[in-house]
Amino acid sequence: MTRRITWSALAFAAAALAAGSAMAQKKGGDVVIAITQAPPAVDAHVTSAQAARNITLHIFETLYARDEKAQPQPELAEGVNISADGLTYVFPLRKGVKFHNGKEMTSADVVASLERYRKVGASATLLGQIDTVSASGPYEVTIKLKTVQSTFLDNLSSPRAPIAIYPAEEAAKAANQINYIGTGPYRFVEYKPDSHVKLVRYDGYSQNPKATGRDGFAGKKEVYLDTVTFRFMPEAGARNAAFEAGEVHLVETVDGPTAKRFANNSKIAIHKALPFALQVIKFNHAQAPGNDVNFRLAVQTAIDMEEIMAIAFADIYQMDPSWLYPGSHAHNDAGKARYNTADLKAAKALLDKSSYKKEKLIFMVDSGRQNVDTATVIQQRLKEIGIDIELKVADWPTVSKIGFTKEGWNFWAHGFGIEPYEGPASVMSPWVNGTSQQAKDEKIDRLFDQLNREMDVNKRKALFTEFQQHMWDNAIAMKAGNYGLFQVATTRLKNFTPYRIPRMWGVWLE
Repeated sequence: MTRRITWSALAFAAAALAAGSAMAQKKGGDVVIAITQAPPAVDAHVTSAQAARNITLHIFETLYARDEKAQPQPELAEGVNISADGLTYVFPLRKGVKFHNGKEMTSADVVASLERYRKVGASATLLGQIDTVSASGPYEVTIKLKTVQSTFLDNLSSPRAPIAIYPAEEAAKAANQINYIGTGPYRFVEYKPDSHVKLVRYDGYSQNPKATGRDGFAGKKEVYLDTVTFRFMPEAGARNAAFEAGEVHLVETVDGPTAKRFANNSKIAIHKALPFALQVIKFNHAQAPGNDVNFRLAVQTAIDMEEIMAIAFADIYQMDPSWLYPGSHAHNDAGKARYNTADLKAAKALLDKSSYKKEKLIFMVDSGRQNVDTATVIQQRLKEIGIDIELKVADWPTVSKIGFTKEGWNFWAHGFGIEPYEGPASVMSPWVNGTSQQAKDEKIDRLFDQLNREMDVNKRKALFTEFQQHMWDNAIAMKAGNYGLFQVATTRLKNFTPYRIPRMWGVWLE
């Protein structure tokens, strides 16, 4: 069930023709990209913010990286040898890889970087099963695990807060105290917190000799542009005005009406990054009536998911019960029968069996339009079966802090973006130990533990399918649908294709 967009078909076709043209790649040019906010840091280890990934994944690289289908592929490593017991990983490193300061990367840099990440990494739990990391040769690193972890290569290649490889002397420094020196296709020039980050092409970049083309965050990273500047522009109107004035070549995100307005302009290419995130509605299981499965099922049964998506994400959404993106190896339709039922009569019957006593419930939400729209649609829908909801809107830092406590909220809506891209373990992880729902769920904890210990890919898929069925059968949380981003670019920017970040390799400026 995918809502089709007809108004932009010609624009997308024109963009595809431009990207696939036989025009020769051209070196040179200075591209400016408008992004929605400044990164909280350019130290890749210490932040999982999207604004940071947009930039850091151009500067830094990892041992393994995700390909277009989010599967781990060797990047700075040549590959890996895994022991029969699954506890020892030996990584031969690519030789001749140069950092931006001209120093050759060796095993000492890799060891120092991994050890630093274990201490200061924003997602340090990714490396939580490591027992020891050692240099077993000048171009070889050996990692020993405490227990078998089937997701270890997935973890190493996670782009969430990248496990970037730094020079050892930088890896010895505290969080946010480093010089921004990596091995990536661009090197850092300057960061002005209220304005921009500027990068320049690194002419000493060492291409992965096994790569044949652009492939997700892995693959061949050919750079034709001289510089890339990421401008921080929180206001949509300012981003659009700068784009129309020719000051910006690519806008990270525009809304549907703006994309529609640009669609008939032959000098503008409109791109869809879909899916980009899931819209998720959480229950607080630590507070009544969220601790009552009949109440949660009543809410889930009542909600019209497509109404939410059509209002909050007009023109760029997908209806899909899976907690993974289409194309993921473990994507499945478990729980489909409970998805988007919009059955008020059945919902009222479940509500009557629940412990809900008509008390006012708090729907906590940040000020982003899409999340406010989601909460408002749910508020009005549930009113029809007698559930009284008050919306409380605050800024994202406030909401995200309260949402990981047991008091002050009953519902919370926001996006899951990187988790369904990374795969089953990443989707399951937020619910382990009751972190997101504020009450432990023994089945989720057991399935997650089994998934991490299971080396057979088909058995891991089966475990995730069981997890997804459990989420729907018990309304642990609800998924409304997949949503995307419209991105607009000048047609002078050739061979651009949207991904998890606006990749500036493999593109050139006409």
